[in-house]
Amino acid sequence: MSKAAINYINSLRTSIKALSKWETTGEAFGFIESVDDDRKDYIYEFFCAMKVIEDLTTNHKIVLHPGRNGYRFPQKPQPKINWARFIGFDLAGAKEEFQVCLGIELHPTDAPDTPFGADISFQKAGTGEQPFDKDILLIMDAKYKSDIEDKFDVSILREFAQCVRDMQAPKPETDVLKFGSPAFKGNCLFTNGEPIEVHELYCRNRNVRQIGQFDCDGRTMVVVG
Repeated sequence: MSKAAINYINSLRTSIKALSKWETTGEAFGFIESVDDDRKDYIYEFFCAMKVIEDLTTNHKIVLHPGRNGYRFPQKPQPKINWARFIGFDLAGAKEEFQVCLGIELHPTDAPDTPFGADISFQKAGTGEQPFDKDILLIMDAKYKSDIEDKFDVSILREFAQCVRDMQAPKPETDVLKFGSPAFKGNCLFTNGEPIEVHELYCRNRNVRQIGQFDCDGRTMVVVG
């Protein structure tokens, strides 16, 4: 791996640690140190998740809840029961309002044996260990680009749009998610590269939002959709 790539991964890890300071046990961050440097895509996905969750701490109390495997997160799509998740409460911590899971299998009601693993899924309060489309408020995905000038392949955009349809997201109950940044209030497809601006109308008509230049390098993110 090149020195530039190693420096980038270290920058992502440093940013993740800073973003997760709200989680005072350190469990939300610690495991990322053991992820192989070659897994830039996964480390970037985790960075995006921490960035969104940190944004939610403006208006919610966020608590990390262990799964059967403790405070660990899957590195490929897995059943929910084994893995940690974030529980969002009102600021007083009195009422559960939503759950956030990373890399968890989500099941379409009409085809429960054909799940897919969203990088980030926002689930209704009280959702059980096998989430179905009826439980999903929003989904988000992240695509790492080794060249920050690269754009999404349109096939990635179409695939994500199909997952959004399968999950029938967003739900009306999405209003419970009080994001600090309005850019996050949608089914977001993140990249550290460039979005495809010509597909603005496609995104709007399919409840999809591209967020480009989303990184730890101080660039201004670009929102399409």
